[in-house]
Amino acid sequence: MKKLVFLPLCLILWSFTQSDTPLEKYLTRITDPDIIKRDLATIAVWNSNPKKEKDEKITPQSQWELLYYYHSGWHEHSPNHRINISEVYVGTPGNTLVGQTLLDFTKSPHQAALIYSDNPLMVNLLSEARGAPYNGKWVVFSLRDNRICLRYVHSYPNGNQSSWYHRKEYYFQLKN
Repeated sequence: MKKLVFLPLCLILWSFTQSDTPLEKYLTRITDPDIIKRDLATIAVWNSNPKKEKDEKITPQSQWELLYYYHSGWHEHSPNHRINISEVYVGTPGNTLVGQTLLDFTKSPHQAALIYSDNPLMVNLLSEARGAPYNGKWVVFSLRDNRICLRYVHSYPNGNQSSWYHRKEYYFQLKN
């Protein structure tokens, strides 16, 4: 009888110790406002001029360094009570992920393959509104200097009692 009680308890405790994503171990949260401002400015520059000569693709063998993770948006659980989200994480120096890890990370029952786009503005248009084609999908777009942004937007604005807009952006650099 003790084993029957002990096993579920262990499983519950184990589930709380697991990270939300396999990428968390490569990230450190930034809390200094000056560093956050600097890093958000860097991300804004990368996003403002994304055109490249060729698009970078995530292949199972490719090697990627995780540079930043930016989680932004808002949610409300009752009308007129909005909680804003703005969290910046920086990649630990020297981290390297194989492309297969990223491909596995983005798999879901609702998305068979990553979506590649050459236009981040179009990604915004197709992901931000409720019911938009890219809403709830992982989208990759290329940036300069062998960088990519892996973006996921999940939004349900103006819903009943609950509304949200969550944008998760992972920035990677291709390792040669």
